[in-house]
Amino acid sequence: MKNVHFALALIFAGTIGVACKKNSKVECNGTTPTYTSYVQQLVSNNCIGCHAEYNNYSAVKAIVDNGDFEREVITNQSMPQGGSLTDEQLSTLKCWIENGAPN
Repeated sequence: MKNVHFALALIFAGTIGVACKKNSKVECNGTTPTYTSYVQQLVSNNCIGCHAEYNNYSAVKAIVDNGDFEREVITNQSMPQGGSLTDEQLSTLKCWIENGAPN
């Protein structure tokens, strides 16, 4: 019985560790990226595999404008599925959005 409790404690601790990996408060790192200089390649590498419709600026800008992009990618960090963005990538994306998501 002790071994079962120990195993459950390890699983719980591991789950907490993974959950805490996410950057809970993403802030702009002071950069001024544009879609063509930064975001386009990031979307191409991390999103197009599942979201083929986001293959151009106007499609990505539409999900930025309705709040889906920031909510799922930056706040919830639920995208990209099966992967994650670095803190630097998240911060740069936050700056892009805060600057009006310029092309």
